[in-house]
Amino acid sequence: MDALDSRFLRAFLVVAREGSIRRAAERLNVAPSAISRKLAEVEARLGVGLVERSAQGIVLTDAGRLVREHALVRQDEETFLLDQLGKFRASGGQVVRIAVGEGFAADLMQNGLAPLAEKHPHLRFRINIAGTEEIQRQVVEGDADLGIAYNPVPMEATRAVALARQPLCGVVPVQSPLAERRSVRLAEMLDHPFAILDARHGIRVLVARAAGDLGFALRPQVETSSIAALIRYVGAGMGGSFLPRFSVSIQAERGEVAIVELDEESLRHVSAHLMVRARRRLPQSASTTVEYLAANMSAFRE
Repeated sequence: MDALDSRFLRAFLVVAREGSIRRAAERLNVAPSAISRKLAEVEARLGVGLVERSAQGIVLTDAGRLVREHALVRQDEETFLLDQLGKFRASGGQVVRIAVGEGFAADLMQNGLAPLAEKHPHLRFRINIAGTEEIQRQVVEGDADLGIAYNPVPMEATRAVALARQPLCGVVPVQSPLAERRSVRLAEMLDHPFAILDARHGIRVLVARAAGDLGFALRPQVETSSIAALIRYVGAGMGGSFLPRFSVSIQAERGEVAIVELDEESLRHVSAHLMVRARRRLPQSASTTVEYLAANMSAFRE
């Protein structure tokens, strides 16, 4: 259909991503009026509205979401074709975009990308550290080729290419009396000072739900968006925290913190996910990366 030419579809993806015609125009280096005019023209030709406008910006209508999905498929197929034709290999390799939770970063670099890059030196990577919901959004909207997240909410728009059970653990100072135990109850952890990730992270939701089932409200001494800050908090002897084992295994091996199992059923049946957008044909560069990470990262070995 002439209305949905490739130039419009690329611009429409930016509008959908930014939620604002003005911000999209800044990204595309064009006048906002040009985008608004083209959008109105396409809507008139299709006979349906693609966006709803408000003072806060724009949101996609049902028809707009269908057009966005079409645009993403077109974009993915073009990337797949160029990769098959060898265009990216000739120019130094396609960039594989990875959205990942901070807790996976050390595992990703040490067990995933370092040996992968040695074996496939033409591959290049762009890493974006984000919270669980943002990782899913980036995968669904085409901002990331693959996402690595801890216990994400299942979505039809994504598919897990690898997952492994990774129970949430307690992380405590080495001098804490809890460090002598193999397992502790969640109530015991909450009875001591603790730090926790903020609500953008799946771990916070897990702990809050489990605490609520026990009749506890979360009252953290420190709340942060940084896993590195949590580990330093525990290492400084201030209190405990909650992380999967693979996120803090290096520090535990160094004797900086201690890891204890949490004797709480709901916190044992959680998992690490390596995900891609559903129904997407991955280019070879992304496919190779997915297969290697699934086979070699500690997070995907139970």
